[in-house]
Amino acid sequence: MESQINVVQGELSEALESAQEVASYEPEEGKTVSATMMKKVLKALIDDLKEELGSSAEKEKQQYQKERDAITAIETRIKKYKKKLKELQDKLDLKLRLKRIGRDETEVETRGLIQQVETQIKKLNPDDKTDNTRINALNKDKKALNLRLSRIDEVLVTIGGQLTSTEAKTLIMQKLFDWVKMQLIRYLNTEKRLLISKIENLWNKYAVSSRELEVEREKALKTLNIFLDKLGYVG
Repeated sequence: MESQINVVQGELSEALESAQEVASYEPEEGKTVSATMMKKVLKALIDDLKEELGSSAEKEKQQYQKERDAITAIETRIKKYKKKLKELQDKLDLKLRLKRIGRDETEVETRGLIQQVETQIKKLNPDDKTDNTRINALNKDKKALNLRLSRIDEVLVTIGGQLTSTEAKTLIMQKLFDWVKMQLIRYLNTEKRLLISKIENLWNKYAVSSRELEVEREKALKTLNIFLDKLGYVG
């Protein structure tokens, strides 16, 4: 899901570049072009053309609207994926907690968090705009916690119950075994590389046998003697 979000965010960057080009928009120095900013720019251009008549103005307006719609559509997809990612993260967190501490402790912990949220809500004034925003956020948290509470038994079954002491010991030993194995393989690979290097050096040094060298030497001496004889140095 994180990978999909990254891909779509890449699409958003491309859409913003396209919109900038279509709108001939250059941001102020030091400012980054955001989706919100670009949509405002495009909307202003569309509004400016509302009173304009003619096919040229209509075509230009449609082009701006197309760019704006593309940005909005991508933003919607990003929000959808981020919501899904949050759900997956919450589900994974519940699985991990149940596996580690079991049903009873997880339930007590979750009910305690719900109580904390309810206490915070009671302290806030729903008629106050800032407090009301906070209340809405807290109610979302409470809803998520209640959902977690309702899923405990179902999730506990899917993960095979709480981790037992025997399973924990097995996992710890497996972790240690994997680490030791990795270190041994790394050590052996280092030794193998050294051995291969030494063999290669020996090969480079002794690839040509002494007999071959002697034959080559004899050939070279015969050739030298012929030259010396022609020059009158050999009687």
